Amino acid sequence: MFLPAAPTLQRSRFRPLLLMVALSAAALLSACGGGGGGSSEVTPPPPPPPANGPDLMVLVAPAGNPVPSGVSQTMATVKLSNVGKGAATTTDVSINADAVMQDLKIVNCKSDNPATACPSLGSRMTVSNLQPGSTLTFDVTGMVKLGTSATVNIEASASTNSGTQLSSSKMSVGFKAYSVDVAVQATGPTTAVPAGGSFDYVVTVSNKGPDAAKDANLGLALLSNPTANAPTLGAISCSATGAAVCPSELKIGVMTLPSLPKDGTLVFTLPYRFAPGVTAGLVFNAGVRAAADVDGSNDSALIITPSI
Repeated sequence: MFLPAAPTLQRSRFRPLLLMVALSAAALLSACGGGGGGSSEVTPPPPPPPANGPDLMVLVAPAGNPVPSGVSQTMATVKLSNVGKGAATTTDVSINADAVMQDLKIVNCKSDNPATACPSLGSRMTVSNLQPGSTLTFDVTGMVKLGTSATVNIEASASTNSGTQLSSSKMSVGFKAYSVDVAVQATGPTTAVPAGGSFDYVVTVSNKGPDAAKDANLGLALLSNPTANAPTLGAISCSATGAAVCPSELKIGVMTLPSLPKDGTLVFTLPYRFAPGVTAGLVFNAGVRAAADVDGSNDSALIITPSI
């Protein structure tokens, strides 16, 4: 009678147990993402921002566009707001501009919330306790370097930490800076005018650019000696070239020139007449003023007419 060897009997007896162990191991490996041939780790998503944390917003608005170069003025308004639900304990603020901006200053801070105080003013500031819903408003003053004809940028940024959560905001705006070279010339009598005579003064205003002059002022004045012998002024006329625009009112005194583009000219003719038997010595002056004018040496003209 043939009997199986002992080891064979033991394998048969433990086969169901071995099968269960194998299945359990396979299930464990599957749950862990595979066996020893390599693993693929999944990066967990970042935690959501705190529901009650601060949320900064910076807004920059230029005060004008275009802006004359060489004139000190308010350049921009910067608003720093906390639009979140939690206070920003410490907020770092920075305001800067292109290198052509001279004498940059931060002035006139205003707060719309008594619990949020304005900081010590400067291009770099630290704001304490920026309450939710509150806004700080700053004025930025300075002067664009005379002769600049280009876009100038002003940038403001702010950042704060609430625990491990960073909130920051930044905004940059550009505005056009312009420069001009306006000039005035005048012709008129340089020798004595006969009694009862008539004559003209002709005044020419021009602009070499590179930009258009905005609201330049032209001043005209005539003095006579003796004053009682002053000549009578007729109707002043104006002619324009190069898209320049004549003033709506032509007069002795100060006139505003609405538009004087680069290479534009305005020619004013002033007709005068002495009464019969009357003459006098005369001094006539014409002067032009314009913001962003790079050369003041050609801004006035003087004509002296001697008496007989």
